[in-house]
Amino acid sequence: MANQVVAYILWFFLGVFGVHHFYLKRDRQAFVWWATLGGVFGLGWIRDFWRLPDYVKETNEEDRYTGYQTENENVVPTTQVTNEANQNRNGDRRPKMSLVRFVGMMTMGYVLGYLVMFLFPQEVFKEGNRILVRTFFLVVPPTAAAAGVHLVGNIGHLHVSFVRCLVGSAVGVFWQLDDPTNIGASCFFSAVSVCASGYRWKPSRRRKSKCRRLTVLFVCGMVYLSMWGSALYFNATVTTKDGESVPLREALNNFFTSPAWTQTKESLYLIWQNIRVNGWRTFYEQLVQSIDPQGETNAYRILGVNENSSQEEIKSRYRKLAKEWHPDKQQDPSKKAAAQEKFLQIQKAYETLSNIKSRRSQKNKRRSHSDEL
Repeated sequence: MANQVVAYILWFFLGVFGVHHFYLKRDRQAFVWWATLGGVFGLGWIRDFWRLPDYVKETNEEDRYTGYQTENENVVPTTQVTNEANQNRNGDRRPKMSLVRFVGMMTMGYVLGYLVMFLFPQEVFKEGNRILVRTFFLVVPPTAAAAGVHLVGNIGHLHVSFVRCLVGSAVGVFWQLDDPTNIGASCFFSAVSVCASGYRWKPSRRRKSKCRRLTVLFVCGMVYLSMWGSALYFNATVTTKDGESVPLREALNNFFTSPAWTQTKESLYLIWQNIRVNGWRTFYEQLVQSIDPQGETNAYRILGVNENSSQEEIKSRYRKLAKEWHPDKQQDPSKKAAAQEKFLQIQKAYETLSNIKSRRSQKNKRRSHSDEL
């Protein structure tokens, strides 16, 4: 039996990920909450504050009306009372339509429809075969939108037909003939088709184990994340400091061929080697060192010195580089900006190393003094 206090605790701490809905055996709603960051950026999470008592009651009533016993290692129902029969007891023979559910169906239809639409680079649609491109836009995104409507429509104890969702989505295709990327009509008519045909109560079903439920949610989550990953990889852009937009896939390719990635791989390899030698005891220390939170490693690289260099050597190196890269030394006006940036980097690196070495020197003096005492 579900506990209302536990449900509210899960709602407060993990509600954005839909964990409280999983606890209440509302797996579809848990997935929708996770996929839309708390039911459309937290709106559903806020609404759950006053809806949780009803959800807990529904879960407990279903558990009470459906009993199970074990015979020959097979779980068989001993008493099956459908949700429709339970509601008929209270005189409510037809599920009520909800504006909130209608908006939710449209929203999830939008999300899945556009997500499928951007699974591939948009250049493919501009340069590809026109007939195939139009066929894709008129078939695949509306079908995905119907799937989103069907997902939200079947949350809780209600049931809607996917065929009706698909029929409504097909009606909206006529609005895509002029603009193939506009799937708003498909989402709207799919949701309208569901409401026009009415909801039905789900019949009682066998209980699923938590392991099976988690497996289904995990697989669905991985598919959903992979779709987002593909959409971002092929269509997202990165804006440089010059205001130029670079496709994300090109930026990632440049990163993996850059010295920064080489340094990252070397840091990860050193951490792994340290774990093999010393175990996990020094893992955190090595991880923090590889991140270089104080900028010490980067400062050594800029000045061209190493960690064993004395303060005098660092100071001498700093003076030499500062003199070389001083903006006033540059005769070419086009190089002054680059020289100014390099000069500031050299100054910051010197200040960073000087402060770090000063703090370490003071710490060592205090430690020596305490040892003498």
